[in-house]
Amino acid sequence: MWPILSAITDGFDIILTPFARLHPWVGLVVVSVVTGVVMLLIFGKTSNQVRIAETKDRLKAYIMEMWIFRNDTRVMFGSIGRVVLSNLQYLRHSLRPLVFLIIPVIVIMVQLGIRYENEPFMPGEQTVVTVKLREGALPTETPLELVGGGGVMPDSPALRVDADREVSWLVSARLPGKHELSFVVGDDEVVTKRMDVGPEGGLDVLSAVRARAGTWDAFLYPGEAPIPRDSVIESISLDYPQAHLSFLGLGVHWLLVFFIVSVAAGFALKGVFGIEV
Repeated sequence: MWPILSAITDGFDIILTPFARLHPWVGLVVVSVVTGVVMLLIFGKTSNQVRIAETKDRLKAYIMEMWIFRNDTRVMFGSIGRVVLSNLQYLRHSLRPLVFLIIPVIVIMVQLGIRYENEPFMPGEQTVVTVKLREGALPTETPLELVGGGGVMPDSPALRVDADREVSWLVSARLPGKHELSFVVGDDEVVTKRMDVGPEGGLDVLSAVRARAGTWDAFLYPGEAPIPRDSVIESISLDYPQAHLSFLGLGVHWLLVFFIVSVAAGFALKGVFGIEV
């Protein structure tokens, strides 16, 4: 799985390189529009376009019937029932395309998330790094030590919580760059976690979590190679600052922008491609 995720991440690096030095809105909107077009084309190829068109036509007719016979209670209730039935039929025709859409959309969201969700630490900032151990391992019985480098250093002793299988440290960012925190387990295992310190360098991949191979988090955070399956460490997480996008002075989450723009692009262009949605 990792080679595939790594190749996808590299591909998105190439796609987003032209937008790296531009305002974050530019790359996000372009990718969202392209996603909307791709979703539209997949929907058109995997759905029964004839059935969808027929169902929409019936739905329009029943709605018109409700308006014409709005003073006839018996006809009105019959029309409402037919509208509900037509909506259910439309949803049934839409389920098959959704199966084909969900995987590429999730992959795109993951790739945008590791670029737009967070921003690097600034020199002088502190954060908490947390190691979660695998099932059955107790932090108080596991020899685990954090070793920093010149750019990032631990500022506190380890806080070990057996109930959550977690060990946490307070660490500080000192110098700009991509640094590594090293977690030494006993005498024979060292697991590292990258920590990026700003200022920002464009649409850099920020890995908030490094997870063990085969876990859902390893798929959601493909910015770093997964931790080996036989490791006592299940995941290592950093609390990066959240990135900020603004529209007319209001803070907007990148995911909201992605959904609105991609869906709007799909609906706006459905007539151009001759696809019923």
